[in-house]
Amino acid sequence: MKALKLFAVLASAFAIASCEPSIPGKTELGPLPTADYTMTYIDSNNIRLESQSTGEPFMYQWNVDGVGTFSGEVAEVFIPKMGVYDIEHNVFNQGGHATATGLVEIFKDADFICAGSAEYLTDCTARTWKLAPQAGALWVGPPDGSQTWWAIGATAATDRPCAWNDEWTFNSDGEMIYDTKGDIWAETYMGVAADGCQPESVLTGDKAPWGSGTHQFEILPGAGPNGEDQIKVSGLGGFIGLPKAANTGEVSSPVSSITYTILSADDDGTTRTMEIEANCTSLLWRFTLYSE
Repeated sequence: MKALKLFAVLASAFAIASCEPSIPGKTELGPLPTADYTMTYIDSNNIRLESQSTGEPFMYQWNVDGVGTFSGEVAEVFIPKMGVYDIEHNVFNQGGHATATGLVEIFKDADFICAGSAEYLTDCTARTWKLAPQAGALWVGPPDGSQTWWAIGATAATDRPCAWNDEWTFNSDGEMIYDTKGDIWAETYMGVAADGCQPESVLTGDKAPWGSGTHQFEILPGAGPNGEDQIKVSGLGGFIGLPKAANTGEVSSPVSSITYTILSADDDGTTRTMEIEANCTSLLWRFTLYSE
């Protein structure tokens, strides 16, 4: 009797297996890749990251915390400031993705090199910038930049004189000095009752770092999403354009750093202009500045 029951169980299992549908042309995804990499110093502030991953990856990504995101099987990364930085290396194949992590230590700040965006921004000594008196000097749109959600009009400088007199001075020693000239364009996220020009003194408590002050900046060569140079402003409350436009989204309190991508720069021999962009994850803020 027991043998008969065992036969019945085996027969049922065979029937279930036999009824499992077959999918013509079904492709197995295969195993996950194995992530690994080597890091070598090119010099005191440049490193070379080379993937040693296996499993036939077709995509390689790198994230150096606080510096930027890079792609390719090999990435050369400039790290201007002394410190210890987290490295994350992601690889992808048909089966999925894998991650390897590590650290790199930079033992000295990079020497200031007056070339490219650094020269444009500082004139190799110091240069002062203000919001450009033109339509679109403040602009916001979706993450892909495909449309305009809002842009300031051509009369911005007279409509918001307390914002258009603000100055950002960039020095070749890496300092950015922000001067409100005693007043600011205040908005409700700053704790005021209504938007409008207000004395700088309305910035109290945790909003105070948005007032006049000295911060640090650095140029990140080629670190933008399409290889553009970037400006990283560091120090609580440091910003360019509008305080609320941070990389984590629109914020209601000061943050410790914001990175801006330089979209365009033009020098007509008298005036320099520059359009920069803050990627706020769910939207983009763009600011046009000028310097005479």
